[in-house]
Amino acid sequence: MEMLIVVAIIAILIAIAIPTFASSLNKARVATDEANIRAGYASVMADVLTNEGENSGEAGQTPKKYTLKVDGSVDSGDAAAAAYECKGNNTNAAVKVGGADVGVWQKGDGVEYSYDYATGKVTITVGDGK
Repeated sequence: MEMLIVVAIIAILIAIAIPTFASSLNKARVATDEANIRAGYASVMADVLTNEGENSGEAGQTPKKYTLKVDGSVDSGDAAAAAYECKGNNTNAAVKVGGADVGVWQKGDGVEYSYDYATGKVTITVGDGK
């Protein structure tokens, strides 16, 4: 009888611990995503500052688009095979990177940046931009 009680108590503790562990794991994944999005933003700004002289003077220039890659760098070409995919599910719409709202994202969403030479601002789109 005592053994059944011990097993029942252990089962209850496990049932309580699993959701807590899953929540903590998702928070860690979201923090990793935020760090990678910030690293991509820094790469975009480095590219813009490096190539400022060749692009800044053109009137009516369309914004330059970048895709975040797995290694934290950005690519303005077609990098679908090496594109970064978010690891966690972020439900916090208040995430900001470099003054730009990032919004919410789901696991598997990609990250794109758009630099507007007219305004000098970066727009960050994660997933479908919702």
